[in-house]
Amino acid sequence: MNPKLLAVIRREYLQQVRTKGFWIATILIPTIGLGIILIQVLLAKSMVAKGRIGVVDMTTRLYEPFVAEYAREGDRDPDEGKEKKAMPDRGQKPSLPTKMDFFRVEATAATLPEVRKQLNADVQKDRIKAYLVLDDRTLEKGVAEWRAQSVKSDLVMREKIASLLSRAATKVRLKDRGVDPEIYEKARLRITVDPHEAKEVESEASKNAGFNLAVSGVFFFLIYISIFLYGAQIMRGVLEEKNNRIVEVLISSVRPTDLMLGKIIGIGFVGLTQYAIWGALAVLASLPGVVAMLGMAEGLPPIPALTIGAFIVFFLLGYFLYAAIYAALAAPFNSEQEAQQLLMIPTMLLVLASTTWFFAFNQPNGLMAVVLSFFPLTSPLLMFMRISVQPPPFWQIGLSVAMLAASVWGMAWLAGRIYRIGILMYGKKPTIPEIFRWIRQAD
Repeated sequence: MNPKLLAVIRREYLQQVRTKGFWIATILIPTIGLGIILIQVLLAKSMVAKGRIGVVDMTTRLYEPFVAEYAREGDRDPDEGKEKKAMPDRGQKPSLPTKMDFFRVEATAATLPEVRKQLNADVQKDRIKAYLVLDDRTLEKGVAEWRAQSVKSDLVMREKIASLLSRAATKVRLKDRGVDPEIYEKARLRITVDPHEAKEVESEASKNAGFNLAVSGVFFFLIYISIFLYGAQIMRGVLEEKNNRIVEVLISSVRPTDLMLGKIIGIGFVGLTQYAIWGALAVLASLPGVVAMLGMAEGLPPIPALTIGAFIVFFLLGYFLYAAIYAALAAPFNSEQEAQQLLMIPTMLLVLASTTWFFAFNQPNGLMAVVLSFFPLTSPLLMFMRISVQPPPFWQIGLSVAMLAASVWGMAWLAGRIYRIGILMYGKKPTIPEIFRWIRQAD
């Protein structure tokens, strides 16, 4: 390799990794991420529906079945006031723990306004959490009135109570029709769809589908954010050197094209260094002691090698493609504002790809996902997502990589021809025809 190019790469790399900002960001970002995970775990553990709740049963038929359903869930025995064991699992997902204390409030149609007034005062003074009003609409239309200080809070509690009321009301309606409610209880079954690969021997990744999909989402947005951040860093570096006239000194000893390539490759290595450090921290975070501290029963499952390989390949190719674009568009201009109009074109395509991640996640072989996974400006994101969710045929992966690599080479050549002239242009804002003339101009 050209010694001068290596010198530029070394300069750009060391210039970045020696800064305090690089190390602060490298350590702070995963620390914040780990802190967010820890906070989420603690919040999940503290998400307990609890409080004293009044029940105004105007039907006189729903309170006992409702409280019995709560006891049946295994949360609390209303008669004994102590914990009970949960009922045998019938294919239902385990519910969040609750600590609700229900009490009956007697009322009639005539006394309801006064009762409601007193209950409202109790809610506002935090004597009770909330209260329910059950009437004929509850049995006929499935509508129950809930009164609390805020209609926006206690979503978990409301969903839990709605589920209990639904079962209690269903049993009362069955009893009215001469059907034993125990038949409903014995027949009630919630089906959970257990996904498996249509193979004789399933892959290890399929056994940890939820974790691997989360990793795919994280890697997807890492590629997206990295292209933006490092691409913008290239652009600012070019403009800064140009405005400070440092570039005039640099190109006296190195070709403009080598200077551009060295800048792109050097900052690319900075990105890889950062990801290598984060990878090492992730390995440390998966150690048994750290996992136990986070409250996880088991360690993190392994990330599929194909996902890691696809992340590295498409991060590098996507970065080099957009870095060349940013360098080419920054060189002819004197400020970021001047270059912004042209930079909006590749930026909007990148944003478009980021907004379609859910569709590629849901239907990785859909027409739009397939088309965008071949288009070079969107393929770093879309093809990676397809590979991590449901690997497409290898010929599609190979074709996408080949088209992206060819685009990187072509854009690097194009950017080099713009960069060699644009980097020395000052004052006058170039026009599009002038830039095309630079491209056609011979060396």
